[in-house]
Amino acid sequence: MTLQQRSTFRMIVIYLGCFLALFWALAPIYWVVVSSVSTRAELYARPYKVWFPSQPTLEHYVTIFTVGAEYRGGGYSPTAELMGLGLRNSFIISTFSAALVTIIATGAGYIYARMRFRGKQLTFYFLMLMMPLPVWVSIIALFFLMSQLELVDTLPGLISIFVTFLMPLSVWLMSTFIRDIPREVEDAALVDGCNRWQLLWNVIIPLARPGMIAVFLVALVSTWNNFLIPLIFTRTQASQPLTVVLTLFIGQYEVAWEDMSAAAVMTMLVPFLMALFFQRYLVRGLTLGAVKE
Repeated sequence: MTLQQRSTFRMIVIYLGCFLALFWALAPIYWVVVSSVSTRAELYARPYKVWFPSQPTLEHYVTIFTVGAEYRGGGYSPTAELMGLGLRNSFIISTFSAALVTIIATGAGYIYARMRFRGKQLTFYFLMLMMPLPVWVSIIALFFLMSQLELVDTLPGLISIFVTFLMPLSVWLMSTFIRDIPREVEDAALVDGCNRWQLLWNVIIPLARPGMIAVFLVALVSTWNNFLIPLIFTRTQASQPLTVVLTLFIGQYEVAWEDMSAAAVMTMLVPFLMALFFQRYLVRGLTLGAVKE
């Protein structure tokens, strides 16, 4: 085999691998989107052949927000009010969690990046050890603690859990971003008469804005897509986000695949749009401190 043939064969293998990986990632999403615009007759046809619906419809999107059947006991589809409450709860939990994580991580990142105090390395390493800790390792103790604090099935309870578990990664990212800011800029601000709070507000935060946006987006998407924590720590529709509402389309005798697919598309829409419109900030923020330490 000549050198040119080897190069051609290698490119074919690379493109084939990329195609298979892309198909593996996008095929489930494509199936959900197609199911959401297919009629029930086409969706339940055997053998299954709804790869391109012959009569696409948006009826299911209207149904989940207007005339849904009674939840669980009365049918197989959640009520319209439940979808609205799930959307509201997801928005509140994700937004507040991401905002709190960004604010706290920015302050903590500045402390670990610039200040000197006893136990700095020890506390930082302890915080980093929490990063790979799976949530289910401490789920029983956490549920007992939240029950004692009467925070189960509440929005503040979910927000506090998400903030706690997202904090180690966010602090590490922000400390890395702030370390890359030249110290000369801070020294010049201090010489001009800035105190620590003015330095943080007028110098550090504007320069670290790409990192803050990256942390906010990562926290927002992670919270919006989370399923395990809301499933365990919520009981009623007052605090259930959309990821839990999706499971309520599964009834005792059948599953409303078409309505569930429409609700799944609505659930995926927010993180998709966030990644689409803010990808410049996300990529820049995640690569800002990747080289220098």
